Amino acid sequence: MNRLTARRAAVAVAAGLALPFAAVLPAHAADSTVTEAQWLSDVAAVTGPAQSYIDDRAAAGTSGAKPAIVLDIDNTALASHFESGYPTPATAPVLALAQDAHAKGISVFFVSARTNLIDLTTRYNLTQVGYTVDGLYTRALGEIIGESVADFKTAQRKTIEANGYDIVANIGNNTTDLTGGYADTTYKLPDYDGLLD
Repeated sequence: MNRLTARRAAVAVAAGLALPFAAVLPAHAADSTVTEAQWLSDVAAVTGPAQSYIDDRAAAGTSGAKPAIVLDIDNTALASHFESGYPTPATAPVLALAQDAHAKGISVFFVSARTNLIDLTTRYNLTQVGYTVDGLYTRALGEIIGESVADFKTAQRKTIEANGYDIVANIGNNTTDLTGGYADTTYKLPDYDGLLD
Protein backbone atom coordinates (compact mmCIF):
# COMPACT_ATOMS: atom_id res chain seq x y z
CA MET A 1 0.00 0.00 0.00
CA ASN A 2 1.50 3.35 -0.99
CA ARG A 3 1.53 6.41 1.28
CA LEU A 4 -1.49 8.06 -0.33
CA THR A 5 -3.59 4.89 -0.11
CA ALA A 6 -2.51 4.37 3.50
CA ARG A 7 -3.46 7.98 4.28
CA ARG A 8 -6.90 7.52 2.71
CA ALA A 9 -7.45 4.36 4.74
CA ALA A 10 -6.46 6.21 7.90
CA VAL A 11 -8.83 9.08 7.03
CA ALA A 12 -11.63 6.57 6.48
CA VAL A 13 -11.09 4.96 9.86
CA ALA A 14 -10.79 8.34 11.59
CA ALA A 15 -13.99 9.53 9.94
CA GLY A 16 -15.85 6.45 11.15
CA LEU A 17 -16.67 5.26 7.65
CA ALA A 18 -17.85 1.72 7.12
CA LEU A 19 -15.31 -1.04 6.61
CA PRO A 20 -16.01 -1.41 2.86
CA PHE A 21 -14.61 2.09 2.34
CA ALA A 22 -11.27 1.30 3.94
CA ALA A 23 -11.05 -2.33 2.94
CA VAL A 24 -11.56 -2.16 -0.80
CA LEU A 25 -8.69 0.07 -1.83
CA PRO A 26 -7.10 -1.61 -4.85
CA ALA A 27 -3.36 -2.11 -5.10
CA HIS A 28 -3.06 -0.72 -8.65
CA ALA A 29 -0.73 2.19 -9.31
CA ALA A 30 -2.17 5.53 -10.33
CA ASP A 31 -1.25 5.30 -13.97
CA SER A 32 -2.94 4.64 -17.28
CA THR A 33 -2.27 0.90 -17.18
CA VAL A 34 -5.56 0.22 -15.41
CA THR A 35 -7.87 -1.28 -18.00
CA GLU A 36 -11.63 -0.93 -18.14
CA ALA A 37 -11.98 -4.67 -17.56
CA GLN A 38 -9.85 -4.47 -14.40
CA TRP A 39 -11.78 -1.44 -13.19
CA LEU A 40 -15.13 -3.19 -13.72
CA SER A 41 -13.82 -6.24 -11.85
CA ASP A 42 -12.71 -4.01 -8.96
CA VAL A 43 -16.07 -2.21 -8.98
CA ALA A 44 -17.91 -5.54 -8.88
CA ALA A 45 -15.82 -6.55 -5.85
CA VAL A 46 -17.38 -3.60 -4.02
CA THR A 47 -20.90 -3.69 -5.42
CA GLY A 48 -21.35 -7.38 -4.57
CA PRO A 49 -21.18 -6.81 -0.79
CA ALA A 50 -23.08 -3.53 -1.20
CA GLN A 51 -25.89 -5.36 -3.01
CA SER A 52 -26.10 -7.97 -0.26
CA TYR A 53 -26.28 -5.25 2.38
CA ILE A 54 -28.95 -3.30 0.47
CA ASP A 55 -30.98 -6.49 -0.09
CA ASP A 56 -30.83 -7.26 3.64
CA ARG A 57 -31.95 -3.73 4.49
CA ALA A 58 -34.83 -3.93 2.01
CA ALA A 59 -35.94 -7.26 3.48
CA ALA A 60 -35.77 -5.91 7.03
CA GLY A 61 -37.82 -2.83 6.18
CA THR A 62 -37.51 0.50 7.93
CA SER A 63 -39.26 2.16 10.80
CA GLY A 64 -40.83 5.26 9.33
CA ALA A 65 -38.16 6.62 6.98
CA LYS A 66 -38.18 5.80 3.28
CA PRO A 67 -35.06 3.85 2.25
CA ALA A 68 -32.71 5.35 -0.33
CA ILE A 69 -29.27 4.99 -1.82
CA VAL A 70 -27.05 7.82 -2.99
CA LEU A 71 -24.73 7.43 -5.97
CA ASP A 72 -21.97 9.65 -7.30
CA ILE A 73 -22.10 9.99 -11.10
CA ASP A 74 -18.70 10.18 -12.79
CA ASN A 75 -16.73 6.92 -12.49
CA THR A 76 -19.44 5.57 -10.21
CA ALA A 77 -22.82 5.48 -11.98
CA LEU A 78 -21.27 6.30 -15.36
CA ALA A 79 -18.05 4.97 -16.89
CA SER A 80 -16.75 8.49 -17.54
CA HIS A 81 -13.01 7.75 -17.53
CA PHE A 82 -13.07 4.77 -19.86
CA GLU A 83 -15.91 5.67 -22.23
CA SER A 84 -16.25 8.70 -24.45
CA GLY A 85 -19.27 9.91 -26.31
CA TYR A 86 -22.79 10.68 -25.24
CA PRO A 87 -24.65 9.23 -23.61
CA THR A 88 -21.86 7.94 -21.42
CA PRO A 89 -22.46 4.23 -20.69
CA ALA A 90 -23.47 3.06 -17.24
CA THR A 91 -21.03 1.29 -14.97
CA ALA A 92 -22.66 -2.13 -15.29
CA PRO A 93 -22.25 -3.39 -11.68
CA VAL A 94 -23.52 -0.09 -10.26
CA LEU A 95 -26.47 -0.03 -12.65
CA ALA A 96 -27.43 -3.58 -11.65
CA LEU A 97 -27.26 -2.59 -7.97
CA ALA A 98 -29.38 0.53 -8.54
CA GLN A 99 -31.99 -1.30 -10.60
CA ASP A 100 -32.27 -4.05 -7.98
CA ALA A 101 -32.54 -1.51 -5.17
CA HIS A 102 -35.25 0.43 -7.01
CA ALA A 103 -37.19 -2.78 -7.73
CA LYS A 104 -37.19 -3.41 -3.96
CA GLY A 105 -38.71 0.01 -3.24
CA ILE A 106 -35.48 1.86 -2.46
CA SER A 107 -35.19 5.35 -3.95
CA VAL A 108 -32.09 6.18 -6.01
CA PHE A 109 -30.58 9.65 -5.63
CA PHE A 110 -27.57 11.07 -7.44
CA VAL A 111 -25.30 13.63 -5.78
CA SER A 112 -22.61 15.02 -8.06
CA ALA A 113 -20.02 17.78 -8.24
CA ARG A 114 -21.31 18.51 -11.75
CA THR A 115 -22.83 21.93 -12.36
CA ASN A 116 -26.59 22.26 -12.43
CA LEU A 117 -26.25 23.98 -15.81
CA ILE A 118 -26.16 20.51 -17.39
CA ASP A 119 -28.88 18.87 -15.28
CA LEU A 120 -31.11 18.09 -18.28
CA THR A 121 -28.21 16.45 -20.09
CA THR A 122 -27.15 14.56 -16.97
CA ARG A 123 -30.65 13.31 -16.19
CA TYR A 124 -31.16 12.27 -19.81
CA ASN A 125 -27.87 10.36 -19.82
CA LEU A 126 -28.69 8.54 -16.58
CA THR A 127 -32.18 7.53 -17.71
CA GLN A 128 -31.05 6.57 -21.22
CA VAL A 129 -28.57 4.04 -19.83
CA GLY A 130 -31.10 2.49 -17.46
CA TYR A 131 -31.13 4.38 -14.17
CA THR A 132 -34.24 5.56 -12.38
CA VAL A 133 -33.55 9.06 -11.08
CA ASP A 134 -35.55 9.79 -7.94
CA GLY A 135 -33.47 12.90 -7.32
CA LEU A 136 -30.49 14.69 -8.85
CA TYR A 137 -28.39 17.06 -6.75
CA THR A 138 -25.72 19.13 -8.53
CA ARG A 139 -23.90 22.36 -7.78
CA ALA A 140 -24.95 25.90 -8.63
CA LEU A 141 -22.15 28.18 -9.79
CA GLY A 142 -21.89 29.81 -6.36
CA GLU A 143 -21.43 26.41 -4.75
CA ILE A 144 -18.65 25.52 -7.17
CA ILE A 145 -16.72 28.62 -6.17
CA GLY A 146 -17.55 28.88 -2.49
CA GLU A 147 -17.98 25.36 -1.10
CA SER A 148 -15.86 22.24 -1.07
CA VAL A 149 -17.17 19.18 -2.90
CA ALA A 150 -17.26 17.19 0.35
CA ASP A 151 -19.28 19.90 2.13
CA PHE A 152 -21.69 20.19 -0.80
CA LYS A 153 -22.29 16.45 -0.96
CA THR A 154 -22.76 16.19 2.80
CA ALA A 155 -25.33 19.01 2.71
CA GLN A 156 -27.27 17.26 -0.06
CA ARG A 157 -27.41 13.98 1.86
CA LYS A 158 -28.57 15.92 4.92
CA THR A 159 -31.36 17.44 2.77
CA ILE A 160 -32.39 14.01 1.48
CA GLU A 161 -32.64 12.67 5.02
CA ALA A 162 -34.53 15.80 6.13
CA ASN A 163 -37.08 14.94 3.43
CA GLY A 164 -37.90 11.68 5.22
CA TYR A 165 -35.39 9.27 3.68
CA ASP A 166 -32.95 6.93 5.36
CA ILE A 167 -29.84 6.68 3.18
CA VAL A 168 -29.00 3.04 3.69
CA ALA A 169 -25.91 3.20 1.44
CA ASN A 170 -23.80 5.93 -0.12
CA ILE A 171 -21.57 4.84 -3.02
CA GLY A 172 -18.81 6.80 -4.73
CA ASN A 173 -15.26 6.60 -5.99
CA ASN A 174 -13.80 9.55 -4.12
CA THR A 175 -13.47 10.36 -0.44
CA THR A 176 -15.42 13.60 -1.07
CA ASP A 177 -18.40 11.41 -2.07
CA LEU A 178 -18.44 9.62 1.27
CA THR A 179 -17.24 11.78 4.15
CA GLY A 180 -19.50 13.86 6.36
CA GLY A 181 -22.10 11.35 7.46
CA TYR A 182 -25.80 11.17 6.57
CA ALA A 183 -25.64 7.57 5.37
CA ASP A 184 -25.90 4.31 7.26
CA THR A 185 -22.90 2.89 5.42
CA THR A 186 -20.55 3.83 2.60
CA TYR A 187 -18.93 1.90 -0.23
CA LYS A 188 -15.77 3.20 -1.90
CA LEU A 189 -15.22 2.31 -5.53
CA PRO A 190 -11.67 2.39 -6.90
CA ASP A 191 -10.13 5.66 -8.03
CA TYR A 192 -6.56 4.37 -8.28
CA ASP A 193 -5.09 7.19 -6.23
CA GLY A 194 -6.88 9.91 -8.17
CA LEU A 195 -6.64 8.51 -11.71
CA LEU A 196 -10.45 8.32 -11.87
CA ASP A 197 -11.66 11.65 -10.47
